[in-house]
Amino acid sequence: MDETIRFDVMMVGPFPSDPRQIEGGVQASLFGLGTSLLADGRVRSLGVLATPHRPTDGIVRTRVGGIDVTFLDTPARLLFSTVLRLPTIVAAVDALDEPLVHLHGSGIVQALTLLACLAKKVPVVWTMHGITEKEMREALRRDGGLKAWGRWLLYTGCERLQLRLSPRIVVDTPYVAEEIAGRSHAVPQTIPQGIFPEEMAGAINPDRRAPVVVALGVIHPRKGHDLTIRAFARVVARLPEARLIVVGALADPAEFDRLHQTVAELGLGDRVEIRVGVPRDGVLAALAEARVFALHSQEESQGIALCEAMAAGLPVVATRVGGIPDVVGTGGAGFLVDYGDVDAMADHMLRLLTDDALFRTTTEAARKRADEFAWTAIAARVLDVYRAARSALRRA
Repeated sequence: MDETIRFDVMMVGPFPSDPRQIEGGVQASLFGLGTSLLADGRVRSLGVLATPHRPTDGIVRTRVGGIDVTFLDTPARLLFSTVLRLPTIVAAVDALDEPLVHLHGSGIVQALTLLACLAKKVPVVWTMHGITEKEMREALRRDGGLKAWGRWLLYTGCERLQLRLSPRIVVDTPYVAEEIAGRSHAVPQTIPQGIFPEEMAGAINPDRRAPVVVALGVIHPRKGHDLTIRAFARVVARLPEARLIVVGALADPAEFDRLHQTVAELGLGDRVEIRVGVPRDGVLAALAEARVFALHSQEESQGIALCEAMAAGLPVVATRVGGIPDVVGTGGAGFLVDYGDVDAMADHMLRLLTDDALFRTTTEAARKRADEFAWTAIAARVLDVYRAARSALRRA
C-alpha cells in the first residue's frame, strides 16, 4: 500500500488566510489535513478552493502554509453568490492531470461541485463536518424570521442532496454516522479531525496551580458560553480567586454582547475575560494558562478544541451531546454533564480546580486520549479513502 497516488487532490471548503489566525474547526481541519497530506509525500499535488464565510471582493490566488489556495469571492456581495464561481471551480479541476476532489462541509458550492464531479466522472470524497440540518433547525428555533427559514431550506436541501449522491462520505464521530444511517447513498467512514501534538506541546504547562478555566470555541449561541459563564459563577461563589477565559472567533456579534451582559449581570467583571480575534499563539497561551477546559456546547459533531485541550494536558468538563462523548472517551479524560445542567458543570470544574490528585489522574488520561487524534495517522486513513474512490471509479 505504499503506491504513490498519481493524482492531484483539490479540496473545496473553508480555509484560513493565515494559519496563525484560524477561525473555527472546519478551517483548522482543512489546514491540518492539507498540511499532513503534503508532508506524507504520497500525493503529487494539493490545492484548495476556499469558500468565503463573509462577503469578499475578487478571487485571490496565494499560498498558505505551503498550500496553493484560491480564495473564491462573492460577486454579488452575498455569500450565496459564490455559486457564480462554479465555472472557476470546474476549470481548476479540469486543469489537473488526475484529479480527486475532496469536499468539506454542506452548502450550495459543495453540492454543485459534487454534481459536476459526478457528471465528469472525477473521484470525489465528502467530509460532512457536522450535521448542518440539525444546526440550522436550532438556529431557526432560536432566531425565527425569513432569513433563518431561507438558510434552513438552502442548507438542509444541499446536505440532503450531498447525502443522497456522494459516493464516499467521511464523518468525524460514530455519533454522526448513527445520525445519518439510512439517509446516505454510501456507508459513511468514521475518521476524526486531527491535531498536531508537536504544536500542542507548546501549551503544556507543568505548573497549573492557578484556578483558571478556559473555554475555547467560536462566539456563537451553539457553543453555550453563556451557560459556561453561569456555571463558573457558582465556582466563584466557593472559590473567589478563580478566573475564566473565553477564547473564540467572533461569529456572532450579538452573542458577544450577550455574553458581556451575562458577565455584568452576575458581577463577574474582574473574573471573566472574553478574547476574540486571538492569533494561534494566543490560543496556545490561553490553554497553557488554564487548569481546566470547559465547553457547554448544545451540538457538536466532534470538537477539535476538545482534542487540543486534552493534548495540552487539560481535563475536560463538557456536555454529553453529539460526538463529545466519542471524543472524550471512557478513559477518565474528563467529565460530561447534561446540556443546561450548570450546577453539575460547576461541581466538576470546582473539583478539578481544588483536588490535586483528581487533577493529576484526569490530566494523564486526557493526554493519553489526545494521542489518538494525531494528524499523521488520520491523514493516512484519508489516503485510503482516496485510493478506494479512485479504484471504484475505474471499475465502474
